[in-house]
Amino acid sequence: MASTQDPADPTAVATVSLGVLVAVGLARTAALLVGNVVSWAGFALAGSQRPLTLALTGTKVWIVVVDVLTIYLLTRLLAREGRTLAPLLTPRPVMTTVLRALAGVVVVFLALRLGSFAANLLVYYGAPPRSDTVMPPVWLGVVRLVVVPVTIAVAEESLYRGYLLPSLQVHLGRVGPVVVAALLAAAQNLAFGMGDWETTLAGFISSFIVGLALGALYLWFKRLAPLVLVHWFFEAVTGLAIFLTALHH
Repeated sequence: MASTQDPADPTAVATVSLGVLVAVGLARTAALLVGNVVSWAGFALAGSQRPLTLALTGTKVWIVVVDVLTIYLLTRLLAREGRTLAPLLTPRPVMTTVLRALAGVVVVFLALRLGSFAANLLVYYGAPPRSDTVMPPVWLGVVRLVVVPVTIAVAEESLYRGYLLPSLQVHLGRVGPVVVAALLAAAQNLAFGMGDWETTLAGFISSFIVGLALGALYLWFKRLAPLVLVHWFFEAVTGLAIFLTALHH
């Protein structure tokens, strides 16, 4: 078994077929879609007038379950290769990790702005329309602020950048995997925007551009921990907005 000291080095990972890697990358999206469909059906049977809106709002909570399943899947895959998640997630040296994370926040912020601009221009030809939403309860705001940013950051970065990107490098070279990993991560918008193709496409474009930035940062840093911190930061900002909205309702 090859060494795993440098997780960004394609020679440090075991060879897994390209088809299996793509399937692993889409498994999270499939789980989100199944959860949304089940949630939608439950609200519809309960007589809700907005079952899909409630189902998509509920994703903000039960996505934690998908995150846990994602991490479990990764631990099983890595165990088959004689590896663990620990080398991917180790924050040492701490100061270097923090400094890289700060640089990553700037890069991802710019990518978010570019992605949002491109998505709105290509899909809506301007500002997006106001979407149907429900006012979240305070408990959901707390979960979205405290729990979800941690589980999403660890699960998504471990899957798309920590595992898939270096594994794809065995088949596609150095740059191609950044594109493929970004596409697989952006595919989650099939679930997040379910029922609205414009929202799905806009989210896909924006997420794809952010995914390219995160992939490039991974190749630069050669460590996953800074990206986990970056991802956590932006999810926490979103969670704080949801929490404050719920608190003042």
